[in-house]
Amino acid sequence: METIHTVEARALVELQKRDTALDALRARAADIPRKVKAAEAAFAGKKAEMLGAREAYLALQSRKKDLELRIAEAEEGIRKHQLQLNQVKDNSAFKALLAEIETDKAAKDELETGVLTLLDEIDRASGQDKALQAEVKKVEEAKNAEVAALQAAAVAVAAELAAAEGVRAAAAAAITPELVERYEAVRANRAGLAVVAVHEEPATGKLSCGGCHMAVTPQKAVDVKKPDTLTYCPDCRRLLYREKTLFGQG
Repeated sequence: METIHTVEARALVELQKRDTALDALRARAADIPRKVKAAEAAFAGKKAEMLGAREAYLALQSRKKDLELRIAEAEEGIRKHQLQLNQVKDNSAFKALLAEIETDKAAKDELETGVLTLLDEIDRASGQDKALQAEVKKVEEAKNAEVAALQAAAVAVAAELAAAEGVRAAAAAAITPELVERYEAVRANRAGLAVVAVHEEPATGKLSCGGCHMAVTPQKAVDVKKPDTLTYCPDCRRLLYREKTLFGQG
């Protein structure tokens, strides 16, 4: 059957409008957990960045302590070798101790230079660490506020959805089951959109399907202009109606 003539045509159009609104509500409800997850992930990423900076800062501090320990060891070596200078009588041993002292002094100088370089790096790392801690705090506050708002929205949408589903169930129950069955069959195959208004070109009066946008045949154009009439689109098989005709506006 290519054309459906029924006084329930308008009720079916209204049912489609309710279902479209319900689909939008369900999409909003489904999108909320995704947004919460995205907010949590963004915060986790910033926190990981902060922890990475903190680890780098602590690693520099550890390297500095290690260099300071090695400097102390070099200073102890210098001290011991200087004491030994007063005890040796052999000239070659004396020269060997002097060489050891110079080696220790050179090592100490190099280590102290390393500490000075590290101090600059530590200052920069400390500044970055503090900046990221402050940034993470702000991001966490913003995330908590966003999640709280999303959770409140989820409760509101759930209540709105429950109310809309109740109204939709009552509207569907008032329509002949056979007509609802046809409607549901088309809706299932057309991404939830079973009933669409035709689009009418103001200049030419030509009609096209509001779903697939294909031109309506002359016979379909005649059918859709009849009162209380729905007709199948020959291309997408959606049910077509003319707004002005069906709702008594033209």
